[in-house]
Amino acid sequence: YVPAIILLVSLFTGIATFRLLLRRDYAVLATCTLMAWAAAHLPFAIAGLALFGTELNPNIYFALWAASGALFGIFMVFAIRTIFGVSYGMVFLTVALAWPSISLAMYAFQYISPWLVSPFLLFWVVIYFGGFLGGEVRGFGNAFRQRQNLKRFLQNATVNPRDADAHVQLGLIYLDRRQEGRALDHFQKAIAIDKEEIDANYELGRIARKKGDLQKALDHFEVVVEQDDKYRLSEIWREVGATYLDAGMLKEAGDALEKFIDRRAVDPEGLYYLGSVMKSKGEDDRARDLFEQAVQAAKTSPYFRSKQLGRWSKLAQKEL
Repeated sequence: YVPAIILLVSLFTGIATFRLLLRRDYAVLATCTLMAWAAAHLPFAIAGLALFGTELNPNIYFALWAASGALFGIFMVFAIRTIFGVSYGMVFLTVALAWPSISLAMYAFQYISPWLVSPFLLFWVVIYFGGFLGGEVRGFGNAFRQRQNLKRFLQNATVNPRDADAHVQLGLIYLDRRQEGRALDHFQKAIAIDKEEIDANYELGRIARKKGDLQKALDHFEVVVEQDDKYRLSEIWREVGATYLDAGMLKEAGDALEKFIDRRAVDPEGLYYLGSVMKSKGEDDRARDLFEQAVQAAKTSPYFRSKQLGRWSKLAQKEL
């Protein structure tokens, strides 16, 4: 069931490849799934035991079973939404399509289970999947370390409310968890303490641009550029250029994106943005060349980033 959910999320959203999501998020999703299963079924199981032996209509037991399954589905909606950050519509579709995999797995297990007692087979499973299993163990460890870091930074923010870095780290953790509201709150607290905090201004600028507050985004990005114009391997200039592009300020967008491409010539996202600027200016030949470069850069990107960068490749292909 858990691999089926990961496969569907990978196919529907394109946020990453199935293999990458399986390695990165299987441990967390499996934990959430088991907890959701227990929380959904335990109350109804207790109710069923309490009613056992009484003369009740069998439909009542069926209703208890159906209610526990529905509650499990609701819990999984929130779990998938929290872990992957996808829309509720996509989550409901994923839960609905993944449901038959539970029955299919139980059916397949009837034939596979006798082989699981073979020491020879288990030996080769460990040999073949040893790296994967090790990755899952590390995944659990990383999850626990992140939780410890969250507690530590929360404690620091409580003990020393003037510690801007603690709020920045909390904001980054919440962003990683796709809890943008809480992240925004901590980034704002960070710049309330230190207006020049570079990480907080960068993230606030990105959030403001995403919400369409372009002037506010540029104000935050200006603080970053004044301190370090090579921030995040010069990605600050890509964000500045994209913001100017959204605002229709083509000259400023072109200048910022040209500077970024001079430093990061094979970044598909930056190439796509610059191509869009050139197309809006009427420089069709240059725009076409940039879109082709964006497609080629995405094709030659590392495998683990192919899905992430594939979005810009698809957008560039539509412009060709």
